[in-house]
Amino acid sequence: MSSPVLDAGEDRLHIHICEASRVQRAILCRMLGEAGFVTSASGHAEESLKQLADTPPDIFMTAIELPDFSGLESCWLVKANPETEHIHTMVLTASGQEDKLAESLDSGADDYLTKPLDPNELKARMRAASRIVRLTQRMRNEAETDALTGAYNRRIFMRTLEREHKKALDQALPFSVAMVDLDFFKKINDVHGHASGDRVLIETVRQLKTKLRPPAMLGRLGGEEFAVVLPGQDEQQARQTCETLRETVQAMYVENDVGQHIAVTASLGLAVLNPGDLNSTGEHMLARADGGLYDAKEGGRNQVCIA
Repeated sequence: MSSPVLDAGEDRLHIHICEASRVQRAILCRMLGEAGFVTSASGHAEESLKQLADTPPDIFMTAIELPDFSGLESCWLVKANPETEHIHTMVLTASGQEDKLAESLDSGADDYLTKPLDPNELKARMRAASRIVRLTQRMRNEAETDALTGAYNRRIFMRTLEREHKKALDQALPFSVAMVDLDFFKKINDVHGHASGDRVLIETVRQLKTKLRPPAMLGRLGGEEFAVVLPGQDEQQARQTCETLRETVQAMYVENDVGQHIAVTASLGLAVLNPGDLNSTGEHMLARADGGLYDAKEGGRNQVCIA
């Protein structure tokens, strides 16, 4: 009996299939589903690329011949987009298309499969692809997150902020951003020690993440300063989110090295995208949120202030 593609206990990888033939799509979905993958499928390149942009899969598998445009062009577009370039791409070639293999790899494909598909070869190829995908995910996680807390680092946060801000402007969607700063953090380090201060930062991120759902995103900007992107949230919704985050920090229980409770509170500044802010940027909004944070600090801390 052949071994499964995915080991027990591993998260299931998501494969998106772009194949013009409905029969071939069904066969691939069945075979990959039996191997432990989550699958989605489309018969058109344009539809697949939209799905990849909205919900990036781990692996993109595409035929070369498609009704709208070539699967090779799809691979090139996936790899040319910074938001999808990490997706592992596999080209499905028909018998007689061997001359397309070099072109496929040059277009950005990471691997290929030849139809008709051999089940054993498919499983072997998917085992190899899974190893590459998981290694890539670990490397991306290390490159994109703060080593201490696990929050997104400043570089990734700012990139996401600008992308979501532009999307909100283009589509006239609600959008907010908040700054979060722990109160008297220097005193925590001075009184309880830096190791305890690190525990406070780690627990803060862990707790805040439980209150945020995608597409909201938490980033660490430096020290005890964090920021939150809140796509789709207007002033009322964003204020409620910020109050929830403030209350969550205040309710945290963190001990120092001798078992004493460390009291922690946070001040938050909130900036909301206004309909007339057509020339603003994500960085401008973050600066406004920072102004709200200053007001919260000046007003006594442990509160939310709107810029």
